[in-house]
Amino acid sequence: MTISTVSAVMTADPITVSTKTSFKDIAQLLTGNGISAVGVLDKTGALVGVVSEADLLPHLWDDPKPRWRDRRLARKATACTAKDLMTSPAVTIDAEEPLAVAAAMFAHTRVRRLFVLRDGKVAGVLARRDLVGVFTRGDAELEREVTERVLRDTLNLGPDRVGVEVRAGVVTVVGRVERRSDIDPVTRLIRELSGVVEVRNRLDYVWNDVA
Repeated sequence: MTISTVSAVMTADPITVSTKTSFKDIAQLLTGNGISAVGVLDKTGALVGVVSEADLLPHLWDDPKPRWRDRRLARKATACTAKDLMTSPAVTIDAEEPLAVAAAMFAHTRVRRLFVLRDGKVAGVLARRDLVGVFTRGDAELEREVTERVLRDTLNLGPDRVGVEVRAGVVTVVGRVERRSDIDPVTRLIRELSGVVEVRNRLDYVWNDVA
């Protein structure tokens, strides 16, 4: 696995509904499939919103009147179809975006999931736990990828020049490169690999080509 994109860890072909799908059918889909939300598609197949568990809960209010000064939630308390229940627009991300972009979107939007688009159509759904899961990669697998894909294939640095050690996702590189400007790309490329917790770059250089 090389530098990870959203498509590498997303759940493909998520469950979706139409704007006319009923409240009860949505509730059954959520509970029956063990999911927390469904995407809502219009007649063209475009994603127009999301109905989550939170969108259904206002139906349990004793009084559906907008006493919380939130007419949007009050409307959901009496809504019967996805069109009126959904939160719109949906927060989306492209399938080929790097995981770092997805992580930033989760932090900024505080949503629990991102619907993933490919060519404008729903291709998957990405949950926060999917990102956390990338850190479960084994150290041996990660060390092999750093050594072979990053150092050898991309940067042309063999084990005679740079050594690698990975422990608990922390990547340590030691050795000597030709130029000082060769050091930063090592850190950057390793940091982009899925499963890397930290990069400790201890490389030395022969001559300083940085002003």
